[in-house]
Amino acid sequence: MIVVIALYVGNARSAVRQDVPSDPITAIVELAGGKLRWPHDATATVIIEVVIAALGLFVVMLLRRRSARGREAIDAKARFMGTGKALGSLTEYGVRDKAGQLGVDLGYADAPGVSIGIAVADGVPLYGSYADLQLDIWSPQQGKSTCRAIPAIVEAVGPVIATASKRDIVDATRGVREHKGDSRYVFVFDPQGIAGTEEPVSWYWDPLRWVDVRRNGCEIRAAQLAGHFADDGSDAKSDAFFDGEAEDLLANLFLAAAVAQLPLVQVWEWVTSPHNTEPVEILRQVTPYRFNANLDLAASSLAAHYNADLHMVSRVFGTAKKMIGCLKLSTVHPWITPGSDRYEFDELEFLERNGTLYVLSVAGRGSAAPLVNALIGAVLEVAVRSARSAHQHRLRVPLLAVFDDAANVVLGRDLPQRYSYYGSHGIVLMTLLQSWAQGVRCWGHDGMSELWSAASIKVVGGVDDVPLLRDGMVGSADTLGIPELRSLPRGRAVLFASGVPPVLVRTVPWWETQYADEIRKSLERYSPGKRSVIGIEDLILIPAVTDPPPDSVAGSLGRPDEVQPL
Repeated sequence: MIVVIALYVGNARSAVRQDVPSDPITAIVELAGGKLRWPHDATATVIIEVVIAALGLFVVMLLRRRSARGREAIDAKARFMGTGKALGSLTEYGVRDKAGQLGVDLGYADAPGVSIGIAVADGVPLYGSYADLQLDIWSPQQGKSTCRAIPAIVEAVGPVIATASKRDIVDATRGVREHKGDSRYVFVFDPQGIAGTEEPVSWYWDPLRWVDVRRNGCEIRAAQLAGHFADDGSDAKSDAFFDGEAEDLLANLFLAAAVAQLPLVQVWEWVTSPHNTEPVEILRQVTPYRFNANLDLAASSLAAHYNADLHMVSRVFGTAKKMIGCLKLSTVHPWITPGSDRYEFDELEFLERNGTLYVLSVAGRGSAAPLVNALIGAVLEVAVRSARSAHQHRLRVPLLAVFDDAANVVLGRDLPQRYSYYGSHGIVLMTLLQSWAQGVRCWGHDGMSELWSAASIKVVGGVDDVPLLRDGMVGSADTLGIPELRSLPRGRAVLFASGVPPVLVRTVPWWETQYADEIRKSLERYSPGKRSVIGIEDLILIPAVTDPPPDSVAGSLGRPDEVQPL
């Protein structure tokens, strides 16, 4: 074709007049046989045409290479999964419409829901609505925190509770949350000193104030508080009878301390002194005129523990002592007792001010898990109480609870049973695990199955979890079988949403979000040193565009494939 064009151009520019066949092969044959003459001007035309063709080929190859960059072999299967109209409820339009139905007043710049990722087949961002409960299972070093927890926290439109077993998420998001609201309502609860000496104790939370003996239901709240201490998440063998008796003992002792307006640590003194019947006398002096409760039966129940035979007293008080062991730790006391240098945490004010509560904990000896669970439970219960008086019995501004590293933080055993209960009141729960087995360790087989069923948004970011795959919880995904799910590459996850076919999504790390610069500034401000989670000298190397960060960026927040196990 180039030859024919060159001949036509050459003929037009010279005095040569000859009939040029339109067929390139015929033209070449006639040129070779001497029937056609080659005009001098045709040479320049050929050179120009070849250069243009070469440049065009180079551009096409470059565009193809760029479009292929970041694509994975598994992406070819995305078009056989959830696409198009099937994803309508997960798109920005769909979740904004759902927010309107729920009575959530969103601003134009507010996140329409909780970010999930980008549909590989359609390139459309997907979200969970403010009515969706979420559960994530990601293998270690797959980007669970960088792609899910951190973006969810910084994009939240309302108050946030976030759990963690180390300080990286706090450092990354704290500055952003402070600028989105009043910095006085950003709290870090760290009774185990996980964040180190950099986190001063400037506030406290008194669990007995939450029990509140002046309100109806104080006995229930005292029992719930005792339940948190009884359920410490340990794998130690228990005795159902003595554990139950010890839990009842603690509930009544909490009531007595609350009535007498004593600090929670006083309960430790009572538990270690089985012959001191002062708590019984305190409860017996309660009158309905002073308190909105009659605690005579609680006093009788408590007296029965003191009047039992010596063996029973020893076993019950000994078990209770073990349950509240964290109360003897001096490092815990400032977080739960008043002080002139500390102000009191108020659950309702925290919610109304769209505050942020970071709760740090780790299982094992010296764990403050009971206090962690009690604080989280108190905030959630106050949120439910507020929702009951609101339109549709839902919070007008959703509360987001990001339970990152949930298995290691040790959440209560009743979480699966209460998942839907909280969700129906405008509380968006998001639980992140490393494996199905972790959930089974925390909540048992039935509890983990119940949690999976209760979640309307489930995100699996690469698993090598035999029980999960074997039981078919994930392995039934259309074109993705067990081998594909076990070998999901970094940057890809499978979304299972209620009423929607499974979707292959590209995960979006925080450095690709609009909050990237603010997160960097937060890390610069709050990271404990240049050799911290991400050194300050490394932060400037993290690009602000969508290219993956360079290999020089180290630490659990630098790259999805370098995220440390949580």
